[in-house]
Amino acid sequence: MRSIQWTLIMVSMTSLFNAQQSTLLLKLQIRNTLTISRNTESIEIPSKKVRLLAGKNFSIIEAATKKEIPYQWLSNGDLLIQDDFNAKEIKKIEFYQTPPKSVDAKVYGRFVPERLEDFAWENDKIAFRMYGKELEKVPEQNGWGMDAWAKRTHRMVINEWYKQNNYHQDNGDGLDFFQVGRTLGAGDILPFISDDFVYLGNYTSYKIVEEGPLRFTFDLTYSQVKKNGYEISAVKRISLDAGSQLNKSVIKYEFKGEQTLPLFAGIVHWDGKGEKIIDQDNHLAAYWPENSKNGIVGTAIIFPNANYTITDKNKHLGSEIILKNKQTITFYAGAAWDKAGEITSAKDWQKYLQEFSLKLKYPIQISEY
Repeated sequence: MRSIQWTLIMVSMTSLFNAQQSTLLLKLQIRNTLTISRNTESIEIPSKKVRLLAGKNFSIIEAATKKEIPYQWLSNGDLLIQDDFNAKEIKKIEFYQTPPKSVDAKVYGRFVPERLEDFAWENDKIAFRMYGKELEKVPEQNGWGMDAWAKRTHRMVINEWYKQNNYHQDNGDGLDFFQVGRTLGAGDILPFISDDFVYLGNYTSYKIVEEGPLRFTFDLTYSQVKKNGYEISAVKRISLDAGSQLNKSVIKYEFKGEQTLPLFAGIVHWDGKGEKIIDQDNHLAAYWPENSKNGIVGTAIIFPNANYTITDKNKHLGSEIILKNKQTITFYAGAAWDKAGEITSAKDWQKYLQEFSLKLKYPIQISEY
């Protein structure tokens, strides 16, 4: 009899524990107002809407399908989730006090001291890198702007490629054949004085801000240098989301010597054959070069909510910008490889970029219900 009573007590306690664990914490409605689908859409839920979740172990469930939605806390206290939407779709999501399923990281990045202080990062679509100070000691190899690595795998490959040290040859997952040199590469920014780029040197320090699994964010610091009557330093914050071909860059310059600083943000086209795309309405520039033995890496830059004029200058597509001291500029830049099989033409690339710009202009709407 005592054994039965003890068993009933244990069952009751277990039931109570499970009930507590499955407590409904929050309900939100998320809405796609556009007439286009949005796949792997990143949604930043403001901290004020999720502050009650801080410190709790919870899962997010799509109410209609019972599918679990992955998430990541951001450094500013917002909550990042990713989901797919049909045109004009409205979804209801529920937050329960149950442990979430583990999520494989879809982003990754690190400092690479073994390769002249590169900083490399990637997602499930593509990879990038910026060059460090050590490369400046090899003048014939020194590069300035953002490099793009062509991938056709969802795996994270940076460590593997650096270890093998043969990433200029296609190993089946992709390769690095994009040419950067002394240009802005696949999307970067430099002072632009007297109609020419002013190189400030490569980054001197880094800080990883967010490590995934859905977004990788890091800062690169460029120490103060004296150039053309200025004393200039800069900090670049770069973020890459899972599923995206484009990075978000937020750049802040600090300078002395003048009231304003002229800059140029853009992508290189080398005066090569291919299709140059200038879309003033969507504030974007793109380049789809001619084919090569390794395929085509198309590049692009988008200036959201800006009225910068897109121009073709010094073998680059982009915009001239005038900034005040400590003022920031935001742009999205990146690349796509045709052999990955998703974006295979200039028309595909332009469509992707126009829809990307539209999604920035009309983000997913979030409300309580």
